[in-house]
Amino acid sequence: MEAKDKLQIVLLGTTGSGKSASGNTIFGEKVFKSYVSTQSVTLSYQSETRIVNGMEVTVVDTPGWHCTKMTEKKVATALMEAIESLNGPYAFLMVIPIGSFTPKEIEMISKLSQELGKEFMNHTTILFSKSDNLESKSFEEFLKEEKGELHKFIQRCGNRVCTWNNKDKSSVTNLDKMFHDLKETQRVNEDLKKSCQSTESSQQDQDQNTSDEAGSSDVDMKRHKRDNEAVGVVVLGMAGVGKTSTIQTLLRQSSQNEKSPPPVHKTSWSGMNFMLIDSSGFQSVNEVESVVSQAFSHASPGPHVIMIIIRVGRVTEETLRMIKNIHACLDDSVKHTMIVFSRKDDLADKPISEFIKESSELNQIVELHGTRFHALNNKDINDPSQANELFQKISAIYHDNNGDIIKETSGQHGREK
Repeated sequence: MEAKDKLQIVLLGTTGSGKSASGNTIFGEKVFKSYVSTQSVTLSYQSETRIVNGMEVTVVDTPGWHCTKMTEKKVATALMEAIESLNGPYAFLMVIPIGSFTPKEIEMISKLSQELGKEFMNHTTILFSKSDNLESKSFEEFLKEEKGELHKFIQRCGNRVCTWNNKDKSSVTNLDKMFHDLKETQRVNEDLKKSCQSTESSQQDQDQNTSDEAGSSDVDMKRHKRDNEAVGVVVLGMAGVGKTSTIQTLLRQSSQNEKSPPPVHKTSWSGMNFMLIDSSGFQSVNEVESVVSQAFSHASPGPHVIMIIIRVGRVTEETLRMIKNIHACLDDSVKHTMIVFSRKDDLADKPISEFIKESSELNQIVELHGTRFHALNNKDINDPSQANELFQKISAIYHDNNGDIIKETSGQHGREK
């Protein structure tokens, strides 16, 4: 049976962390060398591919950091060779034993940042091995109690965490969630890679055609992946749903002291520039066209991404009409759009996916936008993982559409009153 989905995982960790054993757990069979040792069992990278849960999964085991048999330079070289051996996008899975976050792990993360760039955390999920070390404590309690460097690292990795005990297969209950997290970061990683390639290509084309005269301006206008260009993001929604708060969450700053915050905010993330454009809240669906037009005037020649903000617990028929009217006054905008649910904290411990399933209206909205959605707690603007996750999804939409802009239509067809 040929798998439709593909996932490539690069294992990271110190010697004795349980990297190789975790690779075996993922496959459900012993394919990587794994036994107790003070030295790294893996002295070069090893790549294996299996079908897991209907998906083609490649796991690349790499030498452990702080191996007495290998210098740090050789470990780093083996890691880069492992990455270069992969065909296409990949994601990192860092294995850290429960209760064993020591200066060695901190040093390893610092070295990885030097070798891979600080952005590697945007593509990393953390697997806490040896969950039996929790004893009677729950994993959630362990995470809440963690402070200091480990807490910061978890946040920088977008709170993508899971745990199991490689010696107890019954403890592996969250493999699907881990795969989901890895696929999300793999997708973003692919998008960033495409962006770099496109930027390189655009620069080469520009150098080659410097002597060309008029006639190339249309081509130049379509190049949206240059380093100095900002990704335009227009934020839309009914009045009072949390549009401005969502922008402040991305900026990680409060606007409480500003009487009238400016509509345009510029920021950067992971080497990309962004222009976040706030809009007036719709008082009724009749205002959609004028508000959209006003917001687009700040993003000439047009934005790349639209975020429609919906407040948790405030989804009505009017919400559906609003969304339909937004897309009616724009050309081919659905694929550029994501839904952001504000007031995530109102859900308590309920996952946003469960909340969506409970409402036929929400299901309609989410399915229309290809399951591109996100949930935010706008009261916690100091949590960097919230901004990181949302920027990743915005970046993915931008690159999925090759940097194309959204344009307004010329006509009134399809709009509801």
